[in-house]
Amino acid sequence: MKKLLLSGIMALLAGTSVSVAAYAADGPEKFPVQLVDGDKKTDSEWTLLKKDEVKKPWNICVLFPHLKDSYWVAADYGIADEIHRTGTAMTLYEAGGYTNLSTQLSQLDNCIAQKFDGIILGAISADGVGPLVKKATDAGIPVIDFVNGVNEPSVSGHALVSFYDLAYTTGKYLVDQAKGKKQVVGFFPGPQGAGWSDDAVRGFNDAIKGSSVELAVTRRGDTGLNTQLDLINNALQTYDNINWLVGVDIAAQAAAVAVRNANMQGKINVAAFDIIPPVYDDIAAGATKASPTDFTVLQGRLAVDMILRLLEGQKLAAKRAGPKPEMVTSDNYKDFTKTDMFAPAGYQVEFSIEATKK
Repeated sequence: MKKLLLSGIMALLAGTSVSVAAYAADGPEKFPVQLVDGDKKTDSEWTLLKKDEVKKPWNICVLFPHLKDSYWVAADYGIADEIHRTGTAMTLYEAGGYTNLSTQLSQLDNCIAQKFDGIILGAISADGVGPLVKKATDAGIPVIDFVNGVNEPSVSGHALVSFYDLAYTTGKYLVDQAKGKKQVVGFFPGPQGAGWSDDAVRGFNDAIKGSSVELAVTRRGDTGLNTQLDLINNALQTYDNINWLVGVDIAAQAAAVAVRNANMQGKINVAAFDIIPPVYDDIAAGATKASPTDFTVLQGRLAVDMILRLLEGQKLAAKRAGPKPEMVTSDNYKDFTKTDMFAPAGYQVEFSIEATKK
């Protein structure tokens, strides 16, 4: 597998794109999914297109909020690996963080102006991207909502796992662990206004409602590690009765560090509502209790498959689909295929891939 080295790192810092040679992907041909129609969820299986089923060298624009953590690196791997496998092309742009909506809107507008064949959009704001999503679909460019959520009705499809469901699963896990005893939580769900984060807040609160688990504080902020560590340390200094720290992947990673630095192991527990390699490692080491996985890499494969099916004139099995989430704990963490969740060790972000299909 050919990967970017220094050129990829420099491109990440500069926000530019680089080209890489194609390689043969070795991901799964199919995987379990949930097809979503309103409140109805149906368990199914998604079979990816074979390379010879993709007739043209389609060129896809991919937009991410940032590439500051391993979650979005895994998302890049899933998308890039599927692009390579199908012989198609992509260019990836990242906005630098959840405070940079204007940057993402400019990037999205540029993708429309450059007449990419399709767009995969990890939206910074579920509502803020709406007008440009409609502009794209009105221009005949399909847009797949990837991971974060887009509210614009004209969006062509959703390749994602509900963060409401993920956080609800974590909340129910805490309720079960509490066994009726009072548990006090510091909750760190990510940035205000990001659709996925707002969904996680609702899901977690709904799960613990009426239980012995109560929230001491909810702190919102960008998903940078230092930002989350500051939020957690400040909360621990203010609320001395917290015995659970729960949050988005980076927050859980930061929480394990904060607990260790404060020498509070055994007194404060940590849980996440989505998983990245450091959270997985913390679960294996006993520093974090559990996290559901949304199979980030498989979501990337699914997003590419959706956009290619639409470009090939096919109908989707459902407008909204995502890998079926599962809970990762210290008892079962070895049972999961890590490259369904994470990029391989040493993987370097790919920003631009040239089509190999003629």
